[in-house]
Amino acid sequence: MKSHKIALKLYARQGTLADASKFVEVFHDWIRDGVMSEVMIDVADYGHVHHGPAVLFVGHESDYAIDLGEGRPGLAYLRKRVKNDDEGTRLADSFARLLAVAARLEADARLAPLSFERNEVRLLVYDRLHTPNEPASLEREREEVGRVAARALGGEVELEPASPDPREPFALRIRSKAR
Repeated sequence: MKSHKIALKLYARQGTLADASKFVEVFHDWIRDGVMSEVMIDVADYGHVHHGPAVLFVGHESDYAIDLGEGRPGLAYLRKRVKNDDEGTRLADSFARLLAVAARLEADARLAPLSFERNEVRLLVYDRLHTPNEPASLEREREEVGRVAARALGGEVELEPASPDPREPFALRIRSKAR
């Protein structure tokens, strides 16, 4: 993928998302304990924002959020400035980071019974120059997105445009057929 401005969202299983204040505590502990492989800088509680990010976990290379957008809670990832950023591995690295944080969150007893679905991901590309929201972008990115998503989600996937509006960022719903 040519653009490095990649965002992914993994959806939480219904009824498993903990109170936002618990995520604030967990993310602060992660910063203090240096558990991430990247430099994390701050945590912000935006629980008061309707259908927005409830908690933002800010890093130098990436941001993560407990996101309530679309009326569907989940874990969002935004790629910003990754060291040694290689065009051929950006998307795979983004999936790996998202899934690693999801697994770490699920393993934290303070957030139980938190669980993320692994059968649907939303991909957004915030780069209208390299990836405008048009059918040609989907055709150009289909092979790489399908291959990387299938490997990350564990099986064949379907790609569906999330919005036909060219004023919106390029966005896809990626659904795994395996689960």
